[in-house]
Amino acid sequence: MTVALVTNVTQYAGPAGATALAADGFTVVCHDQTFTDSEVRGKFVAENPELTPIAEQEPEAILAAAREHGRVDVVLSNDYVPPSAVRKPFDGAPLGDLEFLMRELVYRPFELIQAATPAMKEARTGRIILVTSAAAVRPLATAVLYSAARAAATTLVTGAAKALGEYNIQFNAIGPNWFENPTYFPPGLWESDAELRATVAKEVPLQRLGQQEEMGALIAFLASGKATPVTGQFFGFTGGWLP
Repeated sequence: MTVALVTNVTQYAGPAGATALAADGFTVVCHDQTFTDSEVRGKFVAENPELTPIAEQEPEAILAAAREHGRVDVVLSNDYVPPSAVRKPFDGAPLGDLEFLMRELVYRPFELIQAATPAMKEARTGRIILVTSAAAVRPLATAVLYSAARAAATTLVTGAAKALGEYNIQFNAIGPNWFENPTYFPPGLWESDAELRATVAKEVPLQRLGQQEEMGALIAFLASGKATPVTGQFFGFTGGWLP
C-alpha cells in the first residue's frame, strides 16, 4: 500500500492535501497537534473515514507510525504557526520570536525530511512537498521574521532537490497567500470582511482567494510522480500577487 503522510492536517493546506491524496488512492496518514487526544482522533475518523490519524508528534515517531501502514512515498510537510506569531514588529524583536519560528517552520520539516529520505533513497522514489509561504520570496514588512523562516524552509527543500536528485526523489515547495484556509483566512472571512475584499481587489489580479480544492489539485499533481523532472521548484499560490 502506498502511503502519503500529511502533517497538521486540520490547518493551512492540510484539509486540501489530505482530501486530494485520498481521492488519488493513497493511504493518507495524518498528523495533527490535536491528535494527542484520543477523543479528537475518534471524531476525526468519524468525519473523515478515508483518513488515518496518528497521535505521534515528533518527526521520527510520525514517520515510524506512518510506515506501519505501508511504504511512505509522499510527505506533505504542511507547516504553520498561529497568526499571532506572524505579524510582529521587527525592530527590537526578541531572539525568542525568531527561535520559535525557526523551530516550527524550519527545524521540524528538516527533521521530517531527514527521517523520510533514507527509505526513499533505498527505494529510489519519493515526493516531498513543503507548504511554506509566498512571504518566502516577497517578504512582508509586518512579518520580517516569519518571512525569513519561510525563506529558509523554501531554500531547504529546493536545495535538497539538487542534493538528492540522483535518487529520483522530487522536492518542491508551495507558497500560498490570499488562500482560504482554517489558519490564516478562515471560511466565512471573505463574506464578513469588507476590508479584506477591498485589499484583494487592489492587490490580487485574480480578485479572490484561492480555494482548498485548487490547492488540492496542485498537491495531487506534485505527489503523483507523473512529472519527475518537476523538482526543486517553488510554486506561488497567490492569484498573481507574486511577480
